[in-house]
Amino acid sequence: MARRKVIWHIGPADPGTGFLSSALGAAAAELAERGIATPAGRWHEIEDQIWAHKGVSLLSTPGIARADQDKVSLRLNGLRDLEVHLVLLVRDLPTQVHASWQAGLQHGSTTTLPEYAARVLDPERSHWQAEEFWAGHDLGRILPLWTRAFHPERVHVVDAPADADGLWATLLSFADVLDVPRPQTLVPPALAGELDLDPDAQLAAVTGLLSATTAEVERLGAEVARLRAENDRLDRKRRKHKKKLAELTAV
Repeated sequence: MARRKVIWHIGPADPGTGFLSSALGAAAAELAERGIATPAGRWHEIEDQIWAHKGVSLLSTPGIARADQDKVSLRLNGLRDLEVHLVLLVRDLPTQVHASWQAGLQHGSTTTLPEYAARVLDPERSHWQAEEFWAGHDLGRILPLWTRAFHPERVHVVDAPADADGLWATLLSFADVLDVPRPQTLVPPALAGELDLDPDAQLAAVTGLLSATTAEVERLGAEVARLRAENDRLDRKRRKHKKKLAELTAV
């Protein structure tokens, strides 16, 4: 009997990856031929579809990266006893910030790119735009919420490409699918075309983004090291309890 396996793209909440869900839907028939289910709908419907499929289920809900602990626990509760792999497709910080700013323009924002970048990259994160951005992008907040119930081998933080085709291929690679092209009818809003920006303003914004990237990478590196150390501690504790249990059972 085929084992149920879930490959779940959970974030970050990057507008540039938001197209993946609809792309999976558009390619559902072709993926089904390869034994890959693409659950969609309300969450209880997604759970039902996952359990009904004896094989690999592939889904993308990057917006869930904004969820709090209660919502995360609720989502994971229905997937107990399944082989679940969490995928985070992390594009470079300048690309993420630019995509979020561009998405804001599409929803009526009048903030310029230099203003938006300055607010988002302010270490204090006091502006509401900074709070909104980091709520869905801060791996230091997201990872601990999701990884408590998962072994590190089932949590995949990927340095993802910035382009749509690269993102699509990267996600499908986790299901060992390499030959299904991205549906060409879908154009990710945050990846489509260039905006007419003042060159000086764009240069200033990009310079600020790049200078902030190093600091963010260092912070994430420290967080990953902390999580690995915690995992090692828990593994040692688990082995100790297992050994004690074996000794008691042998008596």
